[in-house]
Amino acid sequence: MSCPGRGILCILAIISICSCTKNVIHHVDTEPMVFSATASHSSKSIITTTNYPLDEPFVIEAIHHPSNGAESKVLIDRQVAEYSFENVFWRTEKDYFWPTDGTVTFYAGSPVVPEISFSEEHGVTADWSIPGDSDTQTDLCFAEVTENCETHSALIPIVFSHALSQICFKARTLKHYSYSRQENNLIQANIITVVLDSVKIGGIISKGVFTQKPKGWTLDESETAEYLIYRNFEGLELNCDRYDNPILQKLCNILLIPQSLQEGAYLKEWHHIKVRSSITDTSTGQIISDQTTIFPYSQELPLRRYCPVWETDIKYTFRIAVGMDPTEITTAVTDWTETKEIIIGDE
Repeated sequence: MSCPGRGILCILAIISICSCTKNVIHHVDTEPMVFSATASHSSKSIITTTNYPLDEPFVIEAIHHPSNGAESKVLIDRQVAEYSFENVFWRTEKDYFWPTDGTVTFYAGSPVVPEISFSEEHGVTADWSIPGDSDTQTDLCFAEVTENCETHSALIPIVFSHALSQICFKARTLKHYSYSRQENNLIQANIITVVLDSVKIGGIISKGVFTQKPKGWTLDESETAEYLIYRNFEGLELNCDRYDNPILQKLCNILLIPQSLQEGAYLKEWHHIKVRSSITDTSTGQIISDQTTIFPYSQELPLRRYCPVWETDIKYTFRIAVGMDPTEITTAVTDWTETKEIIIGDE
């Protein structure tokens, strides 16, 4: 003879279990979520190729969107993903698993710093500043990917884009200045060398907030900085090739906040001209005189004149030409990989 009370207790237990598991995210896979990481473009700083560096962790957050229209919930709450050389992929210290239905949107940011945050409304957000004495090689990157819970990738593909502008500086002499002339048995030779001493830029907005959605920057125009581009006490000789064509030499690449350059933004350069003048008697081969004179030069130019806007994920190259004549600047605008270039002004 069965006990009615025991049956009722069993039914109540089943109801209790069902009610307790109603809001629990169900999982399809027994394997945790793992990631691959690449860059949409190459970069000369953190990301030097389209392969994300194995020793550089990134921070990630994930939001689950149920297929039944229920409220979205945070699945991964700001975790650091590091590369596992044993498993050959990126993973978080804590394991996270795929829900049974719906989609999951992943947001990722690099580097791993507290200034990077996440929200479903704005995606990746970064409260960013680049003071004049700071490291201008830090590559602020962001990524977003949405995967279906039932047909998701084995490795969740994190493809990073660049939030900053890449600014490149190169320099050359304006022209070949050396010359010689002969009168009777005397040859006067003037070897003229252009030497770049220092370059800096200033009046650059150094603080702002980046948002992925909508993508853009909110700038703090009251915060500006000066950045040293090049300085060498021995100087950099700007030479010509054997056909007297100026040779363009790279100074540096830096990463700065995208912006419309203010009227006060400037580039200032210092260089000097070294003139070695000698007179030789060709009949005897005797050097009658040989002396070297140094002439210092400096000029400040408004950056806005040559490139008024710096945009996200774009590379700008400033080509500075110096010498005994007024300094000239031309600007090349390319995508990050330099596959397409438009020169503003004449080279």
